[in-house]
Amino acid sequence: MNVKDVIIIGGGSTGCGIARDLALRGISHCLIEKNDFAAGATGACHGLLHSGGRYAVADTDAAAECIAENRILSRIGRKCVEQTGGLFVRLPGDSKKYRDAFLKGCERLGIETEVLSPTRALELVPSLNPALEEAVRVPDCSIDPFRLCMLNIVSSKARGGEIFTHHEVINIIKERGRCVGVKLKEKLSSSIKEIRGKVIVNAAGAWAQRIAILAGSSLPMTLSKGSLVVTNHRLSNMVINRLRPPSDGDIIVPNEAVCLAGTTSVAVDSPDNLEVTSGEVETVAWEAASMVPEFEDVRLIRTYAGVRALLNSESLDGRQISRSFQIIDHKNGLFSIIGGKLSTYRLMAEKLCDAVMRHLDLKRACLTAEKPLEGQEELRGYPLSDRLESLKDIICECELVRRSDVERVIQRISPKHIGDIQHRTRLGMGPCQGGFCTYRALGVMQETGKVSPEESIEILKEFLQRRFKGIRPVLWGDQLREEQLIEYIYLGILSMESY
Repeated sequence: MNVKDVIIIGGGSTGCGIARDLALRGISHCLIEKNDFAAGATGACHGLLHSGGRYAVADTDAAAECIAENRILSRIGRKCVEQTGGLFVRLPGDSKKYRDAFLKGCERLGIETEVLSPTRALELVPSLNPALEEAVRVPDCSIDPFRLCMLNIVSSKARGGEIFTHHEVINIIKERGRCVGVKLKEKLSSSIKEIRGKVIVNAAGAWAQRIAILAGSSLPMTLSKGSLVVTNHRLSNMVINRLRPPSDGDIIVPNEAVCLAGTTSVAVDSPDNLEVTSGEVETVAWEAASMVPEFEDVRLIRTYAGVRALLNSESLDGRQISRSFQIIDHKNGLFSIIGGKLSTYRLMAEKLCDAVMRHLDLKRACLTAEKPLEGQEELRGYPLSDRLESLKDIICECELVRRSDVERVIQRISPKHIGDIQHRTRLGMGPCQGGFCTYRALGVMQETGKVSPEESIEILKEFLQRRFKGIRPVLWGDQLREEQLIEYIYLGILSMESY
């Protein structure tokens, strides 16, 4: 029987961070994720490593956590973090009182700021609205959530941690009122496994309530959907924020070859089957254009949405709920963690593991703030253009993913989903959104014998359906014309109409 000290449910940044923390403390563990890493809110965020400035006025606890973790992650995860810096932009009509409160809050929390004149701000980001009245520089950064999860898992695997991706927890085993294990189903084969553990950690994010119910418990959660849009190129090399109380569409984040803009806040009952509406796209694009006018004419190539699992609140507006986090000991062998942000994932993992160590009556210190993330030596750094060694054997021109990158992933994990390659290489995450490179990657999978021709067709069909769901809300103008070309490639040249 497979027995672990700790069973972790959820493969987002928090779950992966918990796995790394436990590994460095020498605690046996396994991690279970029903899809691939970063499949929930982690992979559907805007990739902003917060300076804390966004919360410096109304959510000071979260702001303090963000600036502390910003500094730690910039040190331990250099190849996950792009040191873009950030600007909070004040436009005509934006409150000077809020600006004063923002600066005082940042000073009190130790968040470095520099007030810039319009001329200086435009020198840094020429695409800014020339009508801006001033800007405040802060140490915001861009972070790659997929790399972050993978590197945390490197430490876990190196120390004996077992990882079960594409496995869904279908039941929690209880004996004498205590949670003592889980039953999980492998999604492709439907085979059932059973794992026993001394502690079960519920880090399932927006799905955490479902796990708690399996254990006979409940959680004080509020679900808030955030929708974002992706541009076909970088409009700014710095993070751009609106200098006002948090609202829709007031953040633009450079991310490799593109920019991400968002986000909305809409209460939802379920994290499944999310849809981005045309109204949300219009709102985000309109608000982003007020900061960067080029947004009015830029080609939008994709939309996506994630669900924030926030602490329960009577507030009608999810933006008023604190972005801090809470750890809940259900007193039956289950620990849950809810709330928080990608920026504070490491701290969340540390505090959760501290609670687990007390429960197990063990004393081993957290090491995650001091030790650099392992596996970074295999990664190429920022910016993207610095990685180009040769156009030879490039599979994905947008993200400069080489054939050797794809082959390495295939040999390591034998993927059955194209998303497993995307998350580990960034294949298909650039302007074409996989339209011109996915079939090439599938060809490599077939050549290596990891999938059959029949399996590759099913993988391709699933990918195309998921891709179209994200592209459909922005199908107009040049984006529609490019999509018609891609449709011809798949239906005409590749004869996908037969399937």
